Amino acid sequence: MQLLKKLFRKKTDCKGIVGISFLPNGIAIAVSKFIENNKLALIHCEFIDTGKLEDHLETLSKLASHYDLADYDSHLVLTTDNYRRVNVETPVVADDEILEALRWKIHELIDFPVDKAAIDYYQTPTPVRANSSKMLEVIASPIDLIKEQVEKCTKAGLQLKVIDIQETTLRNLAVQLPENERGIALLYLLEFSGTLLIQREATIYVSRRFEIGYKKLDLDDQFSSDSRAANAHNNLALEIQRSLDYVESYYGIPPISTLAVIPLAENTHNLLDSLSSNLGIATHMIDLSAVIDCDILVDAQTQSLCAPVIGATLRYAIEAT
Repeated sequence: MQLLKKLFRKKTDCKGIVGISFLPNGIAIAVSKFIENNKLALIHCEFIDTGKLEDHLETLSKLASHYDLADYDSHLVLTTDNYRRVNVETPVVADDEILEALRWKIHELIDFPVDKAAIDYYQTPTPVRANSSKMLEVIASPIDLIKEQVEKCTKAGLQLKVIDIQETTLRNLAVQLPENERGIALLYLLEFSGTLLIQREATIYVSRRFEIGYKKLDLDDQFSSDSRAANAHNNLALEIQRSLDYVESYYGIPPISTLAVIPLAENTHNLLDSLSSNLGIATHMIDLSAVIDCDILVDAQTQSLCAPVIGATLRYAIEAT
């Protein structure tokens, strides 16, 4: 994959990995340091509210100086509004012609000029149905947007090695869970949107986005009589159930029996109660501090904002499996 490949070779004297993501109102950062047996331990994680985009570089430069981040490999994580994903049939062309063929296939399916886009892709699993087409998940992002974020990293003194996307960094977290071998669904909700990831042994079967965030669920009051909140709860459960049914029937893998929820900033227990009553599978919150090697405690609010960058620091561990 081109967007997700290492931009440079990994340094042998690298202290660890830092995950960085530029959000509209701040910067999410996670720093993991190499320990014994070449394992990584999370040593710092926070969200810094910069207030505006113009302050990103100054804030990042201070972080880089304070934590000696020039000694780490940096992984930049694009937010979901930075790129588009399109599922298409694999072009019947030579390997060195795939990217150009994909540009032609998606040029009417994205909302920015394809000739000014960086294109990447990954193979989706083979379906169980006979004569089904081989499919690719294509990622497209405006080149100027990527250049702008890369420039912030390099000006701050970071050693940028990887550009990643949210789906693969969340996959890195799901792989750490005990249910990984059988398969697990992972739910990540932000204020106004959400992502459902279904993966098994590091293979992504489904990654689905929806415009249902925790604000729409009105989780301050679990039993709110607001019909809009009730509809949002029902729609969220329906999206999840449809995805679970699709994976089982289309790919022929055993039924996914567990839904793991990344903590919300607050009221995660009310979300779990709602999902448990609407779905027929076990639902639980995951504490990222407990499922990865970690030298610090990371509160729920920080996990909510920083889950993708924490997952980014686990990339080498996933590649080694």
